[in-house]
Amino acid sequence: MNAAALDVVAKRDTVSYVGPVNPPALAWQKALSKLRRVSGLPGNFFQYSERRLARIACEVDARSAPKAQFDFFHGFTPWVLTRPRRPYLAWSDCTFRDYIDIYHRRGDFCADDLQRIEQTEATWMKGARRIAFTSVWAAERAAQAYNLSRERIDVVGIFGESVMPDQDVYAGAKQFTFVSTNFEAKGGRVVLSAFQRVRESDPDATLIIVGEHPPSAKSAPGVIATGFLHKEDPRENARFRGILATSRALLHPTQSDIAPLVVVEAGYFGCPAISSCRFAIPELVDHGRTGILLDDPGDASIVADSMMAMLSSDTRYRAMREAAWIRSRKAHSKAAFERRFHAFLEAGDISLTSADGRIGTPPHWARAAARA
Repeated sequence: MNAAALDVVAKRDTVSYVGPVNPPALAWQKALSKLRRVSGLPGNFFQYSERRLARIACEVDARSAPKAQFDFFHGFTPWVLTRPRRPYLAWSDCTFRDYIDIYHRRGDFCADDLQRIEQTEATWMKGARRIAFTSVWAAERAAQAYNLSRERIDVVGIFGESVMPDQDVYAGAKQFTFVSTNFEAKGGRVVLSAFQRVRESDPDATLIIVGEHPPSAKSAPGVIATGFLHKEDPRENARFRGILATSRALLHPTQSDIAPLVVVEAGYFGCPAISSCRFAIPELVDHGRTGILLDDPGDASIVADSMMAMLSSDTRYRAMREAAWIRSRKAHSKAAFERRFHAFLEAGDISLTSADGRIGTPPHWARAAARA
């Protein structure tokens, strides 16, 4: 998606790339934070220490093209101490605040340190001409937590890395698939427990685990663990595509996520998802139509019931599969992402700014949220 975003920018303007900008964290700050954590005390988020953020800002300032009309930032937090000399735009998945709450335990870090980063980020984002998120969920949370103007926020969505196939080749297999780089956080243990229940009712059911898996998974009846499949390897990419194409459903009862790309990629092959009714996932899965969303993804019995529902009626399942195929192409294609990203850039154009500094009209998602 980063490459696609850059292509859209490059088609519209002459681009001067500043990067990579990634100065190392200071060793003593990292060691001090680790020492505090080992001692049972909260540590500092040393990756975004004041000193490292200042070094990033200095590098950006030194490399920036002096005659550029605007600055474009991928991400928010690394750049919060930059002071662009011209209008700037930025986009990312979520704010630092949400990143901490989703992927970390807030209590592991000093409250003052997190507050410093969040407040600085909020101020920097308020100064942007326009900002974009990959989901309505993240955009709305940022607007509320950071008191951002919804009129300056866009949602550009996401798209999958896999090439969309020309036809659905699914032939009726009772194969379920779980894909993750973090087995625990994405619900892997729940999936294994749920599959054991399904297997008791239907011995023909199988489960493929792609990515991280515990050693015990390899010996579990009906379970195939492939390990990591790298898309840059043509053979492994072909195997991954084949797995999605022949799967009854993708299992993704995640407890830690934003907008999982694997759900979109599964839809490209017509494979519906059983996932969490959390984060931005309801924007990717239409409950009961293109998949099943779970209020409690940590309950293995509920996951198992959803898997059995996928197996119980071939007519309903085929309709769900067709709907997943259509929706993924309409809403989550690369072309759709590029159109939305282009609209985001156009909305941030200097020439579109009115006298009071407000840009255009609130996007549809913001108007709907205001009415609600």
